[in-house]
Amino acid sequence: MKKKIVMLILCMVVALPACGKSENEEKVREDIHINIVEDINTTEAVQLPDEHLGAAENVHVGEENGIEENKVESIQAEIARVEEKSREHCDIDSSSMGQQEMNYHSAQWYKLWDDELNSLWSRLSDELDEETKAKVLEEQRAWIKRKEGNATTAGIQALGGTLQPLLESGTAAEMTRARVYVLAGYLADVRKESFTVSQEIQESLDAAEPDLDDVFEKFEGQWIFDESRGACVGVERTEMCSYGVEGSDWTIWVTGGDIFTDLDVYGYTENNILFKIPHDDYDSFYELSFGVEQELILTYRTSLSIDAVNDYDVIVCK
Repeated sequence: MKKKIVMLILCMVVALPACGKSENEEKVREDIHINIVEDINTTEAVQLPDEHLGAAENVHVGEENGIEENKVESIQAEIARVEEKSREHCDIDSSSMGQQEMNYHSAQWYKLWDDELNSLWSRLSDELDEETKAKVLEEQRAWIKRKEGNATTAGIQALGGTLQPLLESGTAAEMTRARVYVLAGYLADVRKESFTVSQEIQESLDAAEPDLDDVFEKFEGQWIFDESRGACVGVERTEMCSYGVEGSDWTIWVTGGDIFTDLDVYGYTENNILFKIPHDDYDSFYELSFGVEQELILTYRTSLSIDAVNDYDVIVCK
């Protein structure tokens, strides 16, 4: 019997911009959902969508001796400016805020980075050659799919509670910030500008999307949920698993139940993995997570909607 112990740490990134009063919880959750869906829809076009992606250039406008002067900002300076705004948001004290206000400010932090992402997209659309543009578009579509899946997976840990919007927007914001640095590097290359990322920032960007293999390793083992019949949930490397599925790296199996793999991953965080299994007339979802006593929990659902979030079955393995 192999059982790995992992500390379950729920990291809540709360960004707090100096802006107006909070919206109600459902409005915040709806805004987050719409934003993610719009990201997906805009990549369905053959070309990068200019109309959705904001201004094509950042320009500082000054006036000296009655003459207006335009100065184009370097990509390095532009990202540093957005990063400074992001730090200002994070430095605001949230200890006196209610959950709804925290959710609202977290959504606004996501918007800060999403707006910058859209602006970079617009300029890349104009300046990339067609071959490179097609490659970046395909890459962006894959990233949007991961962002949506990971945000949903983060939020589902709240089981439909008031914390869910914060978890969703916080994950989306972290991933979008990391993606901004990637696109900024592309644009700097096109313009033959220097663009560097400090080690401290790079480490935080890497943490925004942990390696899936590392997350699977936390759950690796055969976890007993019924000692009388030796029933287990197995999380094993496919090459070492008796039920291994060809073409996969990890296989998850349940005694007398389903078998699924890393190829079925819908989204993940450092604390949980969500799998989507398509059927003819419905989809089923399995979630691997840990409980407060470090027990493995396998949750089964047939819907991820808020209305059905509490409709699930659970296997708890000691």
